[in-house]
Formats: sequence, C-alpha cells, structure tokens
Amino acid sequence: MIRSALKFIKQQLDQYMALNFNLDESAVVINALLDLDGAASEKNKNKVVITMINLDLETSRQFATMNRRLSNNDVAQVNAAQYFNIDLLFTSNFDDYEEALKFLGATISFFQANTSFNAEHMSSMPSGLTRLNFEIENASFLDTHNLWSAMGAKYQPSIIYKVRHISIDSDQINSVQPSITSIAASAGQYDG
Repeated sequence: MIRSALKFIKQQLDQYMALNFNLDESAVVINALLDLDGAASEKNKNKVVITMINLDLETSRQFATMNRRLSNNDVAQVNAAQYFNIDLLFTSNFDDYEEALKFLGATISFFQANTSFNAEHMSSMPSGLTRLNFEIENASFLDTHNLWSAMGAKYQPSIIYKVRHISIDSDQINSVQPSITSIAASAGQYDG
C-alpha cells in the first residue's frame, strides 16, 4: 500500500506541474536522492524527487483483533489493519537554482490546495487507500542538516510532508467460528 500511495501522490503532483508549467514530460519521480554507490541519480536530474525518509506506526488506532462476518455467516477472527504515517521529502533537484525554487513553490502550492485526498471524492485513488492527509513537518536547521548528512547528499531546496493513515491489511484469517444456527434444549430442564 505504501508504493500505491506514493505512486498516486506522484501522479497527482505531476498532473499539477504539467498544467501549471505546460510540460510535456513528467516533472516528478519517486527515488532515492543518491544511487547505492553514492552518486547522484541521473533519473532525478531536473525533477521534483519524492523520497520516503521515515515510516512510523500510528498507535492511536490499533486493536489486536477484530471479528468479520463471512458470506456464510461464520465469523472470522482477523488482525486489525495497521495504520502508518510516512514522512516524504520533496526535493527540487534542478540545475538552475531559480527553477528549483519555482518547482518547490509549486509543490507547496499543490499541498496547500490539497491537504487531503479522499477515495469518496477521487475515483482515481488505488483500491485499499481510503484517505491520505498531508501536514508540513517543520524541521529545525539542525534537523535538516542531520537529515541531509545522514543521506550523504548536499542540501537542495526541499520540504517534508507527513502523510497520515496509510492502511495495511493482509485480510489473513486467523480462525473461523461457525455461526450458531439453532439452540438445543438441554436434558433436565427446570420445570419450576
């Protein structure tokens, strides 16, 4: 579901960029900032790069197990879906610094106008995603320095958004309890 969510966000942001800047090609990629060998990725050249930098479990909505009624009226016990929050770094990776600032500003404008996506109102959302909420993650200068140092990259114009409530549900059944179809009277009933 994480991959589906990122691809959907990329698609929406890419459409916004194409409309605003009259682009014929994609301006957004999902990628690490650097290749595994530490070199700058050619795929990122003159693009807005979406990079997942953190994943954390949303603990306020967790339940250990749930019961789900099956089509034959039996009851299946399943683990509840888990909800995750992801931090996405949007890096404006352009050769020209003014272009980088222009695309960073457009990214911020996009999320200012689209603070959430809801499947009820967007038929293009992938199956399994119901809602995505976006919040700017304010990072201090030190936090920003530490993040870029940890990635081994030189700072570029960027912003971090927290995406809330990405659900992962395997739908795996742990056990099945047959439904009660009748109640039998036991021997030795009390006649009062």
